Amino acid sequence: MKRWLPALVVVALLLGGCASEPRTTKANRLPDVTLASLTGGKGVDLGTLRGPVVVNLWAQWCGPCKRELPIYQQFFAQHGAQVPVIGVDWQDTQGAQARALATRAGVTYPLAVDSEPEIRTRTLPRLILVKADGTIAYQESVEIKTLDQLEKLVEKQLGVSL
Repeated sequence: MKRWLPALVVVALLLGGCASEPRTTKANRLPDVTLASLTGGKGVDLGTLRGPVVVNLWAQWCGPCKRELPIYQQFFAQHGAQVPVIGVDWQDTQGAQARALATRAGVTYPLAVDSEPEIRTRTLPRLILVKADGTIAYQESVEIKTLDQLEKLVEKQLGVSL
């Protein structure tokens, strides 16, 4: 038993060291992947996104997501030229139902699919705000309940005047 103890300590240190390595600067960016379009258009290359950009993670099976889609559409209709919106159908295997929901909500901003998923989160809906340099300025699992709430978050976190 005592002969194995030093080997176990070395293995534990090696494994622990790998797990605790500081993250690279890419940790505060979206992953460098291209997500397919939900609606058949051009895909979205997340790694090249430069803001200000609003990214909304949602799924057709998520109740709060269904409620907030029209608010993101309203934001896009009023401010999309200044601050684009990208919707990401996250870990959803029901593409037809997701497209139907987006149609019912009147969504006209670009929609992508992250079925693997490439973007890490535990809960939906999730709001991600991307700065001009491509870094994430803000992200939170939150239901957007009003246009004013979203506008204030964008103004505060991205430093834009809407």
